[in-house]
Amino acid sequence: MMASFKAIFCGLLCLLLPDYAAAQDSAWQRGQAIYHQGSKGQAACVRCHGSRGEGREEGGLSAPALAGQADRLLLQRALLDGLGSNGLSLHPLMPRYQIDTASLDDLIAYLHVIAKDTPGLTDTLLRVGVRLPANVYGAAIQAGLSQAFDQQVYGRRLELLINPTAGQAFVEVASVQDTSRPEFQTQLQATPYPVVEADRPALIGPLPMPGIANFSDSLAPGSFPILSSMREHASALLAQAALDAPKDKAAQQLTLIYDMGNDPALPALLQELRQQARANHQSLREQIWSAKVRKPGEAVIYLGGPAGLSAMLANSGDGLVYASAIHIGPASLQLPLAQAARLRLLLPWRTSSTVFDLPGAYSDAAYASGMVLIEALKRSGRQLSRAELLQQLKQLRDLMIPGLGKISLRPGQAHASLGGQLLTVDAAHGRFTTLRSW
Repeated sequence: MMASFKAIFCGLLCLLLPDYAAAQDSAWQRGQAIYHQGSKGQAACVRCHGSRGEGREEGGLSAPALAGQADRLLLQRALLDGLGSNGLSLHPLMPRYQIDTASLDDLIAYLHVIAKDTPGLTDTLLRVGVRLPANVYGAAIQAGLSQAFDQQVYGRRLELLINPTAGQAFVEVASVQDTSRPEFQTQLQATPYPVVEADRPALIGPLPMPGIANFSDSLAPGSFPILSSMREHASALLAQAALDAPKDKAAQQLTLIYDMGNDPALPALLQELRQQARANHQSLREQIWSAKVRKPGEAVIYLGGPAGLSAMLANSGDGLVYASAIHIGPASLQLPLAQAARLRLLLPWRTSSTVFDLPGAYSDAAYASGMVLIEALKRSGRQLSRAELLQQLKQLRDLMIPGLGKISLRPGQAHASLGGQLLTVDAAHGRFTTLRSW
């Protein structure tokens, strides 16, 4: 009889325990319904605070991030009394809710888990994506990131994913962008910068594709650049030519040679360069690359790629030629010695390398991007979410990176670092030499 009673009791217990467990586990699910659907006919939190509690800014108003919100008293005062953490009244658009104690507990339970399912993030691991070309530059960028990531942040190891698929990485760092490709322009039109969503990984420190003759300053959505844009790069070429001009000339004669007919940024860029030349008292003449420069000693600004480099030099007199190290750097080492000696190549960032080489410069830039991520992660705290990381990136100011200088990130700005280097080409020894840095 006793055995029969125990069997019945155990059977009932087995039936009841799943219901009890479900009741315990569904608190956050009930909170999820409140967050996404509202409560008792009142507005849903998701409308202003975002699908992942990341917070939003619209029309000059700011709805703060709620993901991971743990202070029950502050949340209760905001919902019931309309008071912020400073004790002042919140904006009238913030609803005053009628919510009971149990529902408030459910909502708090959901806010604890709302960002926990972020791809690429676990309690012990953070996956960082990087998109690389399969060449010496890709290997150099990977080496720079690996050096930066040789540490843990709040007990999380940083794992580098090369060319990850969608949804694998928590954040992207130092990915190479080929802005000349049509699919890149399509991506920009579909999601224009600076729209940043908390469920899409940010891109820290995008790098230009070596050898691409394109001066577009377009950036992938959610980018936080640390290097000067390519259009600023072109502007700096004129400034460097002015520094080398004879001081006794009232106006410096320059020839602008370009071979960038497919670059959508070219018309606006040329207009900016004309205005800058006038301000610098420079006489700027524009030609296609095959035209000849007839005046002895006339300086040339070359906006083009490596394909026409040797022919352009042969037809451009005997003056100095200023060009982009990103666009033509490697090809310049294969030039005849006399042609190579006339080149001045601009790199739009500084490097820490004692012996300069372009892959090494990319490695340094990748290392700097990795250190920006490390600093933002440290400031975000252990309870990490993409929303918090984005917020910390936007607020990052004056971070000193050895060799590169101070980094300050501001959404929508063209760059975070103002440094650069002007290089000469030593084709006899297959290397570059730094003429000046700033």
